[in-house]
This record gives sequence, structure tokens and C-alpha cells, in this order.
Amino acid sequence: MFIQVILTVLLGFLVQNPGLDSGESSITYSMKHKLHKWEGVAKEMNVTAKWNDRNEMNQIAVQVKISAFNSGMASRDRQMLEVTDAATHPTITFSSSEMDYTDKGIVVKGKLQFHGITRDMQTVVKMTKNNNRTEYTGSFPILLEDYTIKRPSLLFVKVDNQVDIRFRIVMTDK
Repeated sequence: MFIQVILTVLLGFLVQNPGLDSGESSITYSMKHKLHKWEGVAKEMNVTAKWNDRNEMNQIAVQVKISAFNSGMASRDRQMLEVTDAATHPTITFSSSEMDYTDKGIVVKGKLQFHGITRDMQTVVKMTKNNNRTEYTGSFPILLEDYTIKRPSLLFVKVDNQVDIRFRIVMTDK
């Protein structure tokens, strides 16, 4: 009887704690310059999440290495590593402090750490469930100058200060 209870608890824990589908998950940044626009995509990230007793995610932390972003142009990626001082600050981390499930989506509040600076942020996340997969998507802007990052320039014209971040986190039941 004791073993049955332990197995039931363990199986319930495993079912309620999905794992990251790294093949489907991504974080994308979009940047603009007067002459062109580009994106960089990271597929490699660390995600830690906790669920409540209603099987709702109630806490998440996401960490991505700056070197994981690929814009399709190696020289641009090298310059981004230099501009963001990735040798000293190699990761970008988001840690939630509050998740509120609403009719418009999940309002997620937390802290974003980038370039050694931590700032409060909030975004609305759309959650879509399909069989054994749950997809969390959303976007938010950041300003490079808020994180003391000098904007790179091309032909003496700086890139826009605003960088748009999109994310797609796909969790699957274990």
C-alpha cells in the first residue's frame, strides 16, 4: 500500500511537470536600421518552471546565452557579442515573480537581467494547449540604452534603440 501511494505521487509529479521541447522553442530578437531589418534566433535555452496544484505554471525562469543567437550573418553575430560585452555578461535571464491567468492571457511580471543590469518587466503570454503540448508565446520590447548597451552603427547611423523580443516556449508532458 505504501509503495502504491509513493508511485501515485511520483507519477502525478511527473505528469504535472512538463519538459522543454527544445526543437520547437525559440527566442527571437528583431532590430532595425534605416537601411535594413534583421532577426536573430536562439533555439538553445535553459527553462525552469513550477506548477501549482491546478496544473498551471506559476513560476518560470529562462536563461539564454547571447552566443546562441544566430542572425544568419556571422560578422553581425560577432559584432553583437562585442556590443553586448558577452565575454563579461554571457547570458540573458528572465525570472518571473508573478503569473496572473486572465481572459487576455497570462500576465507575467518579473525581472530581466541583460548586460549586468536587472530591470522589472511585464508581458502578456498566450497559452495554447494541444494534446500533451503547451505552447507559451509572447513578445515585449526592450531599449538597448536601458541596459547601457551602446547602439552599433552602420555608415555612421546607429541602429534603433528598441529591440523587439518574441518567444515561443513549448512544454511537453514527460
